[in-house]
Amino acid sequence: MADIADRTGFVGCGEMGFMVLAAALEAGVLEASATVVAERDPSRHARLTDRGVSVVTSPGELPWCDRVIMAVRPQQFAEAAAELGRDDRGRLVVSVMAGIGSDSIREALGETTRVICVMPNAPVRVREGMSVLMPASSATPADLDLAGSLFGTIGATAELPESALWGVTAVSGSGPGYVAFMAEAMVAAAVDVGIDPEVAAILVSQTIAGTGRLLIEGDLDAAALRQAVATPGGTTEAGLGAMVDRDFPETIRAAVRAARDRGQQLADGQ
Repeated sequence: MADIADRTGFVGCGEMGFMVLAAALEAGVLEASATVVAERDPSRHARLTDRGVSVVTSPGELPWCDRVIMAVRPQQFAEAAAELGRDDRGRLVVSVMAGIGSDSIREALGETTRVICVMPNAPVRVREGMSVLMPASSATPADLDLAGSLFGTIGATAELPESALWGVTAVSGSGPGYVAFMAEAMVAAAVDVGIDPEVAAILVSQTIAGTGRLLIEGDLDAAALRQAVATPGGTTEAGLGAMVDRDFPETIRAAVRAARDRGQQLADGQ
């Protein structure tokens, strides 16, 4: 059995926590024998114990862990933190709680707590997510390496300062909603021009997935790829022209600004 100081604790293991845990165990980033999960919902215990991790029902029952993944809902944080307790010896807390900043976490769990806030997005469900790591000044390079390894098992990662939180939320956090809205409109347009709805859904979904992969793995950025596809006088150029006429780029910019501003309002209690 691993030494207590080498253990990783999870506070909450719902959908997001379990995805990180399962992928990290499979990849060998975490060892089951050195992982403890505090999960109140008994219906979730079997899938945890099946993977060899220890399960307790309250953060207060966790042995002292050097690393804690906070994966409860933001509104549950105060209660969970009170049960987990302060630890002034210093520990790493990796948080996936939207809207809970590092200052609030240190205030609740101890000023020596090293904090990394993470903003993942919906495609982590298929391990194609985008997780942005936002370390507090107290986080060490080793802390960032661990967080990058954990979230790298469910997609790509990037590092930004915590001040970028609401911009990140507006772009990659809310972004799957924008893309899904565009996909919905494209499917409807395909049906309008005579394509079977089921086939239309496949055409649109694969086109979006393939284009995303091409942008990641190809040698062209978005602007260059657009120009490469839009041959002069061709069909793509005609379609893009209609989008420009309706100021599609400004619509996207407005969506991102609105999402960022709403996030800041929510953080201010509005």
